Amino acid sequence: MLFLWLKAFHIIAVVTWFAAIFYLPRLFVYHADASDDISRERFKVMERKLYRGIMTPSMVIVIALGAWMLTLNSG
Repeated sequence: MLFLWLKAFHIIAVVTWFAAIFYLPRLFVYHADASDDISRERFKVMERKLYRGIMTPSMVIVIALGAWMLTLNSG
């Protein structure tokens, strides 16, 4: 039962991580097209929050849950 819960949370984290990976380049394009300083600063904040607040934690969760499932499955 634990393995299924781990797998479900692992898949949710993978989807979150990949959504952020695909959205970050789009933010970079918007940032490059921005013409005023207020918009540039806003995109810097958005990029930082996406990278540090969503991408990095979801990547860590994916790796941790994947390693945990590997140890459960190999035993």
